[in-house]
Formats: sequence, C-alpha cells, structure tokens
Amino acid sequence: MTLLDEVLGAVQELQSDPELNALRYRHTLTWSDGTHCRFSVRDPAKTNQGTRLAQRLAGSPEVLDIRLLSTHPDDPPPGEGASIPWDGGTLTLVSWGQVSDFTGQAVGVCRLVR
Repeated sequence: MTLLDEVLGAVQELQSDPELNALRYRHTLTWSDGTHCRFSVRDPAKTNQGTRLAQRLAGSPEVLDIRLLSTHPDDPPPGEGASIPWDGGTLTLVSWGQVSDFTGQAVGVCRLVR
C-alpha cells in the first residue's frame, strides 16, 4: 500500500464518521434553488490563507464578504447562484472550486451581503 492509499483511506474513514459529520456539517437548510443539504460555512479571513485571499479580492467592488461552503458528501450541493438567509444577510453561492483529489469534494465560494 502506498502513502497515497493510506491517506485516501484515512480521509474516507473520517468522512464516514457520523459524529464527526454532525459537527462538521452542522447546518441544514433549503437553498433558493430547492436544494436541501447539510453544510458548513467558513470565513476565510480567519485563516492565514484566507487573509491573503481576502486581501486579493478586497479591490473588487462586487466582493463584499467572502465565505467558503462545504456540503455533506451524501447530499446534493446547491447550484451556483443559489442563496439562503445567513448571519443577518444573504449568502449566495458564486462558484464551485476544483474537486479535491483527497476528498472528492469541491469548496464553494459564496458572497455574504448584509
């Protein structure tokens, strides 16, 4: 077994843990496109990498507040343009990133408008 096989096995094991998933995907809502899913939302500005992303995007007037979206692997993800009420405003999914080789999932980039 290669190191990659071991890492992929560990990721699959973590993704199949129901208790961990309940913590990781602790929100459940129906998006404006009718998609009902479990998900998590992160503020990238609270991480070093996210701070650099936020600084690069700060010059774009259409970007007000960025959030990153992850959906439960067993649930269908919302489509681009779908929105939900969130944190005193509206969270809109702008686009999906590249699918990860390790998790098989993509991270969505969202805009929060208050």
